[in-house]
Amino acid sequence: LVGWMRLVVLGASLALTLAFAQDRPIRIGGNVQQANRLSFVNPVYPAEAKKNRIQGTVKLEITIDKEGHVSQVSVTSGPAELIPSAAEAVQQWVYRPTLLNGEPVTVLTTVDVNFTLSE
Repeated sequence: LVGWMRLVVLGASLALTLAFAQDRPIRIGGNVQQANRLSFVNPVYPAEAKKNRIQGTVKLEITIDKEGHVSQVSVTSGPAELIPSAAEAVQQWVYRPTLLNGEPVTVLTTVDVNFTLSE
């Protein structure tokens, strides 16, 4: 590899190794993790939000533990009326454990939960 490319690859590898060694969550892209989702629960559209025709996307940052369960959920953005339902549903999702060097690791990713009213 070209010198600077080798440094980038080594730096990324070192960052993953350090995160793994310190048992910190490793950030994984949302599309990557979606392919590893084994089960999910659809959110319930809140009646009041539906009545008021509130639609939108709730963006959540989630931590997936070594067993593939969602262990933490934090809100990044979205309509306040839809957030509790989105978070409650996502908390029940299950993923295939993410492996690093053959060992399961805790990962951090973002997910979007879309709420759309049909016309």
